[in-house]
Amino acid sequence: MRAALAEAGVASLAVDAIAVPVAAGGSLEGAAAELDGRLGGLLGEIAAGEHRGRLHEVQSVPAGEAIGPRRVILYGLGKPEELDGQRLRYAHLEMVRKARRLGYRRIAVLCSPPLRPADVDAVVEGSVMGSWERRSRQTSEPTLVLEELLLSGFAGARPEEVRRAQQLGEATNRTREWQNQPPNEMSPEGLTSIARQIGERHSLEVEVLGPEELQAGGMELLLGVGAGSDLAPRLVRLQHRGALIGGGRSDVRLALVGKGVTFDSGGLSIKPAEGMRTMKGDMAGAAAVLAAIDVIAGRSLPLDVMAVAPLTENMISGSAQRPGDVLTAANGKTVEIVNTDAEGRLILADALTYAVQRGATHLVDVATLTGAAGVALGHAATLAVSSDEELWSWVAQAAERAGDRVWRLPMYADYQALLASRVADLRNAYYGEAGAVTAGMFLREFAEGRPWAHLDIAASSWNTNADLTSIPQGPLGAGTRLLVHLAELIAGV
Repeated sequence: MRAALAEAGVASLAVDAIAVPVAAGGSLEGAAAELDGRLGGLLGEIAAGEHRGRLHEVQSVPAGEAIGPRRVILYGLGKPEELDGQRLRYAHLEMVRKARRLGYRRIAVLCSPPLRPADVDAVVEGSVMGSWERRSRQTSEPTLVLEELLLSGFAGARPEEVRRAQQLGEATNRTREWQNQPPNEMSPEGLTSIARQIGERHSLEVEVLGPEELQAGGMELLLGVGAGSDLAPRLVRLQHRGALIGGGRSDVRLALVGKGVTFDSGGLSIKPAEGMRTMKGDMAGAAAVLAAIDVIAGRSLPLDVMAVAPLTENMISGSAQRPGDVLTAANGKTVEIVNTDAEGRLILADALTYAVQRGATHLVDVATLTGAAGVALGHAATLAVSSDEELWSWVAQAAERAGDRVWRLPMYADYQALLASRVADLRNAYYGEAGAVTAGMFLREFAEGRPWAHLDIAASSWNTNADLTSIPQGPLGAGTRLLVHLAELIAGV
């Protein structure tokens, strides 16, 4: 898809349709009102009647011969006071998705209230995300591809902004596509292959640890989770040496650590069949950090950033780990396994230790970790905890810029007792309360005092709630754009 700022006036653009935003309860203003005047008041009449401006409400209107484009798409943004960066992106995702289904290959988006020129990033990213379709293994003809997106009236926007926004939209779509891949293909080796391709594309340092190297590194937690599968676990590191770039920041070495369970049966603490339906997406954290490092390296950010992805299946066999096992983590702490379905924190623990050993000064992990995150926040936001105020400030700013909601919960000292075991230093589950927070506190034990933040994307990475229509269904690529913005903020670019 080509995304670009429009040079001609909106009425003379060579596109199939002009997309005009409509706010709930509002009237057409600015450029939309001018366009409506050329059309004899048709748009205002519809906006005052049958089109109410509800979020994701999309209506195509014939434009006649008064302007070059033959159609106008009225699309709702909802109430302006409820319009944040995430809703704005999803509104454009839905608009483009419906426009494609109507057969439109070329669309122009008109900047008109409540849209502002400063919203150009959200418009482009959301529109690019709307070009992705969850049809990767269907044999029928694919839906129409959006070939061109023109941006009309975004005064002050620069072509570079559009290009970078398109990059982030495409990176989010890559994460979504990897989430959606069948687990027989997106195996630990499959994700390793993707990591190698990214490393080769940007001449990055790539390290892949197999079972022998994991054993030598004392990573019993990662090996324990993978013990029930016939597919060998892996730990992958991609290293971007940005501090060597002119003006690079040398005091921060950022590690992005992503959970990569390519299929999660729950192990011997087996999930119900319904609970396994979307477990091919349990590698969404690994997908997000790989897509993010791809952009970070491509932009040559002046910051050292490593992407670390522990990759495994969590399966059932005679060799699978058992509830009651006690394993030793790579940092020497012992862990009682009380629930084999609390496996994500185990593989992340060894991965965090490995990142510290490789020189990370700041750590951010991204993981589909707990059902408790969904209970607390649902699919509309990522749950977070953090040990460091400065790092959290960067994460919060990155989330705002990315239109990728994150909500921080407290880690009260009172909860620490819930992690205690009678037979080991820690236990991996059954904390009784504050499940998402205590799972994060388990991970903090492996950050070795470094500034650390944990993003639990268990619900925000994949919307399974058909009633939550303001959030797109299926894989969402949560965290991808946020991580890129985070690296840029720390790098100071």
